[in-house]
Amino acid sequence: MRYFIHFVIGLLLIQAPFAESIEANDFKTIEQQSRYTQLIENIRCPVCQGQSISGSNSELAKDLREKVREMILDSRSDAYIYSFMVERYGDFVVYKPPVNTKTFLLWFAPLVVMIISLLFLFRSTRQNKEKTVSISSDLEKAKKLLK
Repeated sequence: MRYFIHFVIGLLLIQAPFAESIEANDFKTIEQQSRYTQLIENIRCPVCQGQSISGSNSELAKDLREKVREMILDSRSDAYIYSFMVERYGDFVVYKPPVNTKTFLLWFAPLVVMIISLLFLFRSTRQNKEKTVSISSDLEKAKKLLK
């Protein structure tokens, strides 16, 4: 029992350095709070690359969350905030990048790959049917020769 208590205390002590403080954001209205939540969910962390800035604990994500909060309190529009982030970090920072020459491949490559795959699938199934027909006709010819 004594070892179990030491084990639990050790686990509790190990977690202490990884604890983060909760950010307290003061907004005047609930609308500002909901805009803030939506914006930080739709802006990608440039450091983590797979997370939004709301879920990232990197220092840059914390700074970006604070910048978004300041811009909301300054009554900036969502479009302005997105363009501010794209200006500094590129189209990658938003989860829905605009369609332009830089992101053309990003938007249309999946469609092209799907069309090529469907054409290949159609072609290969058609060839298999032709092979099946030719094999069955060859078998009938062989049966006639054996009779």
